[in-house]
Amino acid sequence: TAADLFGPDMSTTRAMIVTVLHRLAGEPDIDGEAFDDVNPDAWYAKAVAWARANAIVFGIGENLYAPDRPITREELTAILKRRADYAGVELPVIREYTGFPDETKIADYAKDAVEAFFKAGVINGKDNGLFDPTGPATRAEFSAMLRRLNTVDVLLAWQAWQAAS
Repeated sequence: TAADLFGPDMSTTRAMIVTVLHRLAGEPDIDGEAFDDVNPDAWYAKAVAWARANAIVFGIGENLYAPDRPITREELTAILKRRADYAGVELPVIREYTGFPDETKIADYAKDAVEAFFKAGVINGKDNGLFDPTGPATRAEFSAMLRRLNTVDVLLAWQAWQAAS
């Protein structure tokens, strides 16, 4: 948020998430269409178009993306899982999925992603074991998920290298 500030408890917007993922992918150019509510000159427009073109995001319906809306924990998990799929990451299973006390509140589109990310150790839940699917995802939560996902990526690459040696 500034040269010496991270703002870990701040929520992240849907535009921020795809911009980070786009940058991590090397900012590839895409001539794809964004969404009706994404100004083509916006700082995040290329990232949203890239994410849409690669089936990482699908919007919120009626050809809208809601770029300035805080992203929910279930949306973030689903988007990160699609990004992992896009990158060809096969998530390991390091633990059994035990579910969350608020499991019934997780939207159908996010259930598989939540389960896969839990099994791989990318997500753990919040206090009292809750997932809080519709709660806003903070910058710290997004950062932690990216770090854990990167750890999985590195571990899988190492295992593939070991198997090939």
